[in-house]
Parts: sequence; C-alpha cells; structure tokens
Amino acid sequence: MFNPFYPFTKDLLNAFIAQDKKYFVRQTFDRGKEPFGESIFGAYLISHYATLHEAKVHFDALKHDKKRFLYVWDNTEHQERLKAAATGIIGYKIYSSTFEKNWERHITDRMEKAIRLYVASFGWRPSRAEGLSTDFYQTFGELYIRLKYKTREVKVKFEEIENLS
Repeated sequence: MFNPFYPFTKDLLNAFIAQDKKYFVRQTFDRGKEPFGESIFGAYLISHYATLHEAKVHFDALKHDKKRFLYVWDNTEHQERLKAAATGIIGYKIYSSTFEKNWERHITDRMEKAIRLYVASFGWRPSRAEGLSTDFYQTFGELYIRLKYKTREVKVKFEEIENLS
C-alpha cells in the first residue's frame, strides 16, 4: 500500500507542541505496515490538533478501532507515551498524519495506471495537453485523492483506486 506519511519523531512532536497542538489521536494504520514486515506487530498513525473538539471529532469517527486513543499533552502519562512513540517502539511503525517531504516519488507506474483506469470509468479521457489534476490529502487518517478534469471533480479514498491494480 502507498504510504506518503512521515514517521512520528521526537522533532516532529516538539514542533507540534511549539505550534500549540496539544491533542493527539492514535489509530490503527494498516497502510503503514510493510508488506513482508513479519517482525512488525502493528502500525499506527498519530494526528495532531489544537483543540479538544477537533481531536474528539476524529476520535469519535474511529469507534470501530479498538486501538484508538486520545492523548492530551497536559496529562503527564500521555506525554510519556507520546515521547516513547516518537523515539520508536521496537516492533511498531508509528507515523504522523503529516505528509513526508517529496512523498510523490513513491507513486509507482502501477498507481498511475490505476488512476487512469479509475478516471476512464467516468468517461474522462484527458489528453496529455489537458492533463488530469491530482491532489492527495488525509481526513481522519484516511488517504484520499481529489481528481480534477476540466470542470469535473471527484474525491475518493485512495484505497478504492489501489484496489483496481
């Protein structure tokens, strides 16, 4: 699976705190598992928020995720757990909901073909000159893609496109 997200690091955690992001939501993140990572027990994504309300909305959207957790920076125990996650925990992959620098380099020919197949299902036939505009983004830890062709636009979970290839 395509994973454009940056690892959750100590520097990143410190930057979030400096930006007054004091609420963090952890969720299961299957996209972060490596295909043959047999020594990996789990992968998680941690999202950062400035307000408890924003974090709670995200947390509540994950009601089926048994590993979800809402960290509050002002809680000392939560701080210690976040710091441990940021320094790395053996057997786990932990990512931030922040896109990695130059993440586009991970887009493969296979993914581009799947995108072309997906837009063809709408009857879209963009020429190279017209182009197809793509924009990846995340919502509640899920990776989405926005596709634009002329005046038309569609937003879809990227997983749906990945499943075509």
